[in-house]
Amino acid sequence: MQIQSTGCPLPISDQLVAIIQQQFNSTHCDASAGFVLNFRDPDYSAESGGYHPVEIAVDENGRILYITDFAYYGSGPYAELDKEIDFDFSYSVFQHMGREFPIARGAELFELWQSNFCDYVTRQVFEVSISSR
Repeated sequence: MQIQSTGCPLPISDQLVAIIQQQFNSTHCDASAGFVLNFRDPDYSAESGGYHPVEIAVDENGRILYITDFAYYGSGPYAELDKEIDFDFSYSVFQHMGREFPIARGAELFELWQSNFCDYVTRQVFEVSISSR
């Protein structure tokens, strides 16, 4: 499967496409219905912070469906991991902290997020897992 970056409502960098492709190629996941990549910082917690978990879903044709960045809300035993930023390419919707906008409103944030995320992956701060959709 080749990851597709054309036809997305926001520009996806070649570096991000290469990261997704490399992670897919390094596993033996059944991608007949697509797959989901999970990037996790094992030390991330509500108390000490760290790198936010990220989930990227790809359909069976290699199109990126969504990219979701999670964060803890609250503190102590009441902290919950929830969506902070969500770029839903399949519905052209951008969500930030529970509010929904047309995806074009998230273009600048997506560009910044993408650059930071690619840098974090390069620095190997995440443990990565993949599963079938």
